[in-house]
Amino acid sequence: MNKINKFQRDEVIKIIYKAAQKNKKIFFLSADFGAPALDDFRLNLKNQFVHLGICEQNMIDFANGMALEGAKVYVYAMAPFLSVRCYEQHKTATCLMNTNVCSIVTGIGLSYANSGPTHYSTEDFACLRALPNSLIFTASDPSVAREIAKKTLKINKPTFIRLDRKSNNDFNSKVSSKEIDNGFRFLKRNQNAKLAIISHGTIIERAIKAYNLLDKKMSSKINIIDLIQSKPFPKSLKSHLNSYKEILTLDEQTNVGSLGSLLKENIDKKITTLALPDEFIFENLGRDKLLDKNNLSVTNILSKIKNLLK
Repeated sequence: MNKINKFQRDEVIKIIYKAAQKNKKIFFLSADFGAPALDDFRLNLKNQFVHLGICEQNMIDFANGMALEGAKVYVYAMAPFLSVRCYEQHKTATCLMNTNVCSIVTGIGLSYANSGPTHYSTEDFACLRALPNSLIFTASDPSVAREIAKKTLKINKPTFIRLDRKSNNDFNSKVSSKEIDNGFRFLKRNQNAKLAIISHGTIIERAIKAYNLLDKKMSSKINIIDLIQSKPFPKSLKSHLNSYKEILTLDEQTNVGSLGSLLKENIDKKITTLALPDEFIFENLGRDKLLDKNNLSVTNILSKIKNLLK
């Protein structure tokens, strides 16, 4: 694992900024939300950056109008406010009109720990994937975030990039363009594996920690798959998953409509799901402790793996 911590949002913004320097039709809209990498955009590309204040719904309508005039527009805000708060705007504007607007949804899951249910984004995945005409990508590490950003520059449809708030390491030294195009990658791969663990976002770190606690005989029966593109669901992954005896999904979302639901819609096999409970979380314990208490502890993941491999 690459040991350099980076913020996913900065990696995405750097790619967009570089492209915007050459293409004056690329615009970046922010709903009173910053990032270190965004400073260059604001200072050097003033005519392509618009600060719209804390009015995410208006920002989507604004972006849709720009896209209808031929612009490629990136919108950027905190995950709960850019996803669920703007849901009707996504539905009746960008998705209905199939416009070239990419939403950078930053802070998924319990990223904003201790801010309470208003700032958690634990149902955005279920909501967003119900929108027609849209594509959904989720970054597990900075390198994947960077490559997703590159891919969105070639997409002319409503697109959502789901990012974590925290900085983290790259799981692999490099993610290939083929893996991005395929929509998934293997973080652990063994021949004749019986169990596939599928996850997306930084919660996949916990799957790897559980994997590393297993003895070699048991870990050799497991593959860990990072789902980069969830909509549309990767066709090649569908056929690949038929070779496993067991499939376990891991998602920092409430269990209704989560990654487990997505797999059940696409794969005709038994799917075991680990996700957050279908309830609001009010406690202030910090993200790690909240995850531990709400089904997603490494211990619970480890126990589930062992039961599935019996």
